[in-house]
Amino acid sequence: MSDYILEVTYRGAQLKLEIHENNDRARLLVNGIVRGEEAGSKTLRLTSSVQTDYEWHELVEGMVRFEPEKISATIFANNFEVAHRIFSREVSR
Repeated sequence: MSDYILEVTYRGAQLKLEIHENNDRARLLVNGIVRGEEAGSKTLRLTSSVQTDYEWHELVEGMVRFEPEKISATIFANNFEVAHRIFSREVSR
């Protein structure tokens, strides 16, 4: 189970970032299918080429920044920000 989730529907595709706080790990899912997974860095970039709408292909990117007090998550489609959220972390980390 994910600690945090950022998701958006974009051009008929369901884009989702699942973020796991305890091991600084993130997964990028497109229409429920895992398209990328990374861990262990302050900034994670997950990318995938996907088909949205009818014969429309896009580069989808999820970016997650882990900081002591917060986690910043953003989803881009062709370098355009389509979703962003900041999650608060426990300071005791």
